[in-house]
Amino acid sequence: MEKKSLSLKVSIGIYNQLKSNISKGKISDFVESLLAKELSFGEKRIEQEYQECYANPRMIKEAKKWENVEIESWRNYEKNKCQKN
Repeated sequence: MEKKSLSLKVSIGIYNQLKSNISKGKISDFVESLLAKELSFGEKRIEQEYQECYANPRMIKEAKKWENVEIESWRNYEKNKCQKN
């Protein structure tokens, strides 16, 4: 797997804790595992919020209103774009 380099600035205290608890050669792996967990958790949370939203009839009604607003907004944008050309 290809990897990219990432520079992070942390306080000296945090860096020293990382060195003593994780060991200098393993800090990148440690940070990567934390980020992977956090990003995965965020995706799961968004998915859970969508499921909760669509389990609630009031929220479904609200979402459909916003969907219609978005469609109308796009139609108006396209109409105005064509009129300018």
